[in-house]
Amino acid sequence: MNPDALLIVALVVVAALLRFAGRDWLAGDFVAFLRPWSRYIAAHGYFASMGDDFANYNVPYLYLLSVLTWVHEHTPIPLVYLVKSVSVGFDAVLAWYAARIVGLHRPDRRIMALAGVLVLLLPTVVLNGAFWAQCDSIYTAFTMAGLYYLLRDRPWVAMALFGLAITVKLQAIFVFPVLFVLLLAGRIRVRHLAPIPLVYVLAAIPAWLAGRPFRDLMLIYADQSGEYPALSMNAPSIYTFIRPRVEVIADFRTVGVLFTAAAVLLLAYVVLIRRIPLDRERIVLLAASYSILVPFLLPGMHERYFMQAEVLAVVAALYRPRRLWPAPILVQVASLMSYLPYFLGGNRPQPLDFRVLAVLMLAALLLTVWQLLRPAPLPQVNRLDETAFLAPKQVGNTIAA
Repeated sequence: MNPDALLIVALVVVAALLRFAGRDWLAGDFVAFLRPWSRYIAAHGYFASMGDDFANYNVPYLYLLSVLTWVHEHTPIPLVYLVKSVSVGFDAVLAWYAARIVGLHRPDRRIMALAGVLVLLLPTVVLNGAFWAQCDSIYTAFTMAGLYYLLRDRPWVAMALFGLAITVKLQAIFVFPVLFVLLLAGRIRVRHLAPIPLVYVLAAIPAWLAGRPFRDLMLIYADQSGEYPALSMNAPSIYTFIRPRVEVIADFRTVGVLFTAAAVLLLAYVVLIRRIPLDRERIVLLAASYSILVPFLLPGMHERYFMQAEVLAVVAALYRPRRLWPAPILVQVASLMSYLPYFLGGNRPQPLDFRVLAVLMLAALLLTVWQLLRPAPLPQVNRLDETAFLAPKQVGNTIAA
């Protein structure tokens, strides 16, 4: 076997073994939320339970949980294995599309395989699904797939995938400002955005048919907005530097949302006013920038909400390895360290001051935005051809008769 292929296979096996090691780890979120939801689904007729308001997730994930619950009730497979297997499966989808996006810029199978393996081996990606039983890899896989087809100039497919992403979790919108920029630049049309709300509505129809009020289904995310009143839920964000009194936290949250919106618009304005060429490379850099910027500035973020940033930082670094290689390291260190308080237990001291983690994330953001906005490098000139390059060029019509 080719040594490169052997190495890739070995790393994939390592990634699989790491996930297998977490199969029995019962996270607090699984015990407190997913398992009770599953029991409710089983006790209320599986699909029939979709008409009830018993969970704080959007209904597409609950459809999936209903299927997993049925399998669990009719087989000896533990529910936690089933839930984690779905997240692990989407880890693979996520890695696949990360590799495909890199392949659009560097169509070398070794580089593409490296991209996929790097994503599979990101510690936070391993921990999120295989240990924590979270579903962040699901919506991130859909956003990465949407980005891939957007770069392939297939906007209808891309928007349908973005629509699927947002039906899983609202955090998928962290990369949606890219669509706003492309819309203003004339790269996509308003009609291309139609699949996003259409998919969202279609995904709600089964629950509506089961008896859930349509208004509730459309406003699930709005109702969730005040669920966690804190400025930060262990996220390495700007709010690690802010410790306001409890009575003014709501005001800080409002200001934070407005400030985030202003920052999103400002970056879009700078990209457009400077006429940054929106080629594939710049679109990837723009997506990476927004995937860090939005959760960094938005209040009420969990540490898990940087998953899109973690993956896109790897992809962006493989687009510009010489200049962006520190970005995925900075993002990963900040994210991984922010995971540790949850995995180590709340009573233990934090391994690192969260303000340091926020600085690392800010450094990754500034580096990525700088690469996005800096002028394109001039074409390299071979020294042997310098005289020809500097020689006067023929002007006028040079088309042969």
